[in-house]
Formats: sequence, C-alpha cells, structure tokens
Amino acid sequence: MAVSEIQAATYENRDKTVADMVTDNIPLMMAIKAAGGVKTINGGRVFWEPAKIAQNGYVQRIDPTEEITLGYQPTITDFEYSPKIMVCPIVINELEKAQNQGPDAFLDLMDLRTEVGEASMMNNMELDLQGDGTGFGGKAFAGIKSYIVDSPSTGTYGGVSRVSNTSIRNTAVNFVSTFTGATDSSNIEQRLRYLKNKLVRNQGANRYIALAGETYFNAAADAMSAKQRFTKDDGLFKAGFDNVEIEGMTMVLANGKVFSGLSRIATDRVYVINTDNFKLKMYKGYNFQPLKTRTSFNQIVDASINIAIGQFTCNGAALSGVGFDS
Repeated sequence: MAVSEIQAATYENRDKTVADMVTDNIPLMMAIKAAGGVKTINGGRVFWEPAKIAQNGYVQRIDPTEEITLGYQPTITDFEYSPKIMVCPIVINELEKAQNQGPDAFLDLMDLRTEVGEASMMNNMELDLQGDGTGFGGKAFAGIKSYIVDSPSTGTYGGVSRVSNTSIRNTAVNFVSTFTGATDSSNIEQRLRYLKNKLVRNQGANRYIALAGETYFNAAADAMSAKQRFTKDDGLFKAGFDNVEIEGMTMVLANGKVFSGLSRIATDRVYVINTDNFKLKMYKGYNFQPLKTRTSFNQIVDASINIAIGQFTCNGAALSGVGFDS
C-alpha cells in the first residue's frame, strides 16, 4: 500500500520519553533495599543464617558454698537456605539491529527491551517476596509467607522446626476472633498496637515495616488523617512509595498498580516485619545483572540474559507477626 504524500515528505514528531505501563508497585522489595537488606555474597554452596534459639536452662540461684550444676544444651543453630535462580532473556535479531542504527535510531531498541526486562524481573521478585516460596514448582524465591505464617506452631523454615523450637515462631493474630467485627479506621490502631506489643523487645531498638493489603492500608491512612498525624518514611517516600507511620511502624501498600497482574497479599491482612531479621542475599555478579551477550549459531539472533541467583533468608521470625481478618 502506497503511503500518503505527507508521510513520504515529512518526519514524524515522536517523543523520546517512553511511557511506562510495565513497572508494578513493588513495596517489599524497596523496603528491604531501603533497610540495607540486599546483600551481595561471594560464593558458597548454600546460605547460612546463624541464630541463638534457646535459653541456657542452667541459670541458678545458689548459697555461697553450694555446688553449681553443670550441663550442656544446644542454644545456637543455623538456618540453611538453597539458592534460587531467576532469568529474563532479552533478544534482538539482525534485521532489527540493521533498522535500529544510525541517525534514524533516536531510541535504542535493545536498551528499551533491557529496561522492560529489568522491570519485569522486579515485578516477579515482588511476587516471590510476597509469596510462600512454593510457586513455580518450588523454584520461586522464598517470601514473607514462608517465615511469617498463620499457624506458627507447625512446619519448618531453614531446616529448623517450629514445632520443637518455640523461639523461632512468629506471632499470628486473627483480629476478628480476637476482637469484634472487621478491621477499619476506628479500630486499626488498637489492633496493630496489640500485635506489635507481642513483638517488642527493648522498645525502639527495631525497625518495623508493616506490609498491608489495600483494606488495612486505607483504614490506617484514614485513621491518621483524622488525627492530623499522617507522616512518612522519607527514604521510602523519596523512592516513590507513599506510606503511613502508625504505631511506630512504616506501613506500605502491598497492592497498588500491578500492570503484570501478578498476585499480592490479601487486602485484609498485614505483615509486621522486623527488617533486621530478613535479607535478600544475591551472589556477586548475579544480582539482577546481564550475562555476556550470546549469539545463536543457527539464527541471526543475539540474546542478553539478565540473571538473579540468591535467596530471601530469615534468621528468625519471632520478632515479626501477621494480623488478618480472614
């Protein structure tokens, strides 16, 4: 089909700013990063997280000449985590390279595809971090639901049993059965205070992120707005994340705009996360970085593979908790 005269005679006026309908709201990834929880690791077969998990039961009160009872008991252990792999291939063929060159290439096609690939990996990492580690046939990274569970007296994590080691259990509170009625702006402060007070150790020594579903976040925002105490965590706010400081915790919205359609936590649920106990550990050179570009031997195609190898680890969820309506 022949083009019109105006098309043949006139350059197109095209904006060089590319609108982004790819990047999701990724609050947990950003919160872990803001807390310094993304760590680069120089090798190793697995990731180890040492922890003190038991009391010394031989503490005694004695008279001046009384014999001291000696004994040994294990008080320290290691949580063990196997690395997971996430990849995203970014492909360009020779025809596209020929077309996208010289003065007519005002935007680099491979760079744009790389940006989309990076955003897509971050979206998928947020899916994993808000999950329970069982996705994709167990190939997913562990997530917050792997460690902070609704039934903390069952199961294991890091190879350590919650059944026999009560000190590693998180706190779980069903707000509906503990209190009366659904959680809303009139009662969310009381309920979050109740949950947090079960976690506090040495008041003020820990930083808590409250990852909240939409219903809970809106209730907290309404409660704070009514009291003119709507404040923000500057680090997260500067990174583009609206948040509410409530009961000394930075609450972030788990949902928001999710272009990818990937799932998030339920709207009537909040995870109170002590960021000191959680790390996203990535191998050096494999921290969402591109491998060397590969050229197919039987196709005129180049592929750059972005790769992430690591694991989301926990050295004890006892200072974290979950609250939920259902």
